[in-house]
This record gives sequence, C-alpha cells and structure tokens, in this order.
Amino acid sequence: MFICYRLKIKQLMFNIRTKTQLIYLSLTEFESIITEIYRRNGYSVKKTNIFGDGGNGLILNDTQYVLIKKYSLNHYVELEDAKKLVKDMSNNNIYRGVIITTGDFKTNTQIFCHTNVIKCINGDQLLQMLFELQSVKEKTLEANS
Repeated sequence: MFICYRLKIKQLMFNIRTKTQLIYLSLTEFESIITEIYRRNGYSVKKTNIFGDGGNGLILNDTQYVLIKKYSLNHYVELEDAKKLVKDMSNNNIYRGVIITTGDFKTNTQIFCHTNVIKCINGDQLLQMLFELQSVKEKTLEANS
C-alpha cells in the first residue's frame, strides 16, 4: 500500500504544471509532495503535528520547521501564522523555519519572517521548485536514452 501511494505522489509531482493543480490536491497529497521535494533535495524529513494550532508540518534535519498552509491562490498568510510558528520553534529549541503556501504573504508577515529566520515560499516559488525537479528528471531520462 505504501509503495503504491509513493508512486502516486511521484506521478502527481511530475505532472503538476499550474498552481491551480496544487489547490485540487488533497491536503495529504499536498504535504506528501512537499515532503518529497525536500527529500529529493537531500533533507532528512519527518512529518509532525506538533504545531500549536493543530497544523501539520515537517521537520528538516532535526533543525528546521516547515509549516504548510494550503490556501486559495489569492489568500495571504497572516502575521499570526508566523507568530505561532515562532512560538512553536522557541518551545522546541528550533531556530529556523519555513512557511509554504499556495497563496502568498502579506508584507508585514514577510518582514516578521525575515526578522525571525523564517523563509517564505509562496505558490509561485513552490511551483518553481517542482519545475526544477521535473527538469532534473527530464535531463536524467535524456542522458539515459
């Protein structure tokens, strides 16, 4: 069962072309794709549900939190989300974070995140991360041809 699910995620990951396609994924599929992106970029990834608001996320290399917010394309991450992440990071002695959203970030949220060593990844940047993995796969297939 697990192998079939991983194959499904891999297939989804390499066929996404638009942010709208990201929105139509289930939350579990969306989180799994983000997990796979980080794994393929060399991170040790653990899923977690320790965020104070009950949200799910990831822990990268036991040193960085990733908060995942699947919103509509025109939704902006609020400052409160970033403040909750900082509190959770502090409570667990983690000093770096990432917030990933399909939407975007309000300016005050971006400033707060920058000040608190939290990287903001919006829907466009997430899509670019997927495209980079897709191009690596295409180059690998071409080299093997």
